[in-house]
Amino acid sequence: MKVTTKRSLIFGIRMAGIILVTVVFAFPLYWLFATSLKTRVQVFALPPKLVFSPTFANYLQVINSWFMGNLFNSFLIAALSTIFSIAIGSLAAYGFSRYPIKGSDNILFWILSLRMLPPIAIVLPLYVLFRALHLLDTHLALILIYSIFNISFTVWLMKGFFDEVPKDVEESAMLDGYRPLQVFYKVVLPLVRPGLVATAIFCLIQTLIEFLVALILTNRVAVTATVGMAKFQVLGVEWGQITAAAAIFILPIIIFTIFVRNQLIRGMALGGVR
Repeated sequence: MKVTTKRSLIFGIRMAGIILVTVVFAFPLYWLFATSLKTRVQVFALPPKLVFSPTFANYLQVINSWFMGNLFNSFLIAALSTIFSIAIGSLAAYGFSRYPIKGSDNILFWILSLRMLPPIAIVLPLYVLFRALHLLDTHLALILIYSIFNISFTVWLMKGFFDEVPKDVEESAMLDGYRPLQVFYKVVLPLVRPGLVATAIFCLIQTLIEFLVALILTNRVAVTATVGMAKFQVLGVEWGQITAAAAIFILPIIIFTIFVRNQLIRGMALGGVR
């Protein structure tokens, strides 16, 4: 009886902790969506109104504004840069994992150092470079920059996933007549698919939330959603419209993550085996 009571108490404490952590992390999302449904008067009310009559006026204003074009730019740039990063980074990671390369540790550290660079340290040289190439305010400029950042991240992350694949599997496939590239595409990649999904999600999110580079290198044509949100200032900061734009921006990401959550969890678990 005492054992059962003790187990129930431990279970209750754990559930209370889980609920508390969930509430703490979910509250900003609740506040974001709640603010997006408030009028300007309700947003600045003191004390804040927890019970109010919701309105969709902010969403209508955002949908009928320039922001939807910015949103399309963000997802287009993020998708293309992620695809390019995964394609190139996976090949490089597989090479580092399977083939002896002299000084590979130093090369890997140099690749990782590209990801360590703060954007503020390189954005002005990038501005000068792309101005000389006549690529300012273009989708191609942002795709190239984000791909460079994401490739370094992809190489490091995917190398760990490839290291987990036994070499015996590849040797067996080669005995069956597969060529090296066929082994990579038909044997190895399916085995690390959860890792590919996890890496792609991280690259996609990192690209979508980037602000500084997009702010400096774009002006009108290739403006992204993060920069577009800052334009909702007419008579002061329009928090209702900003939060509505943010809600529209993050909702597809949340839905996409829910659909691929199993692959994401498996990928994170596979990467943590070592």
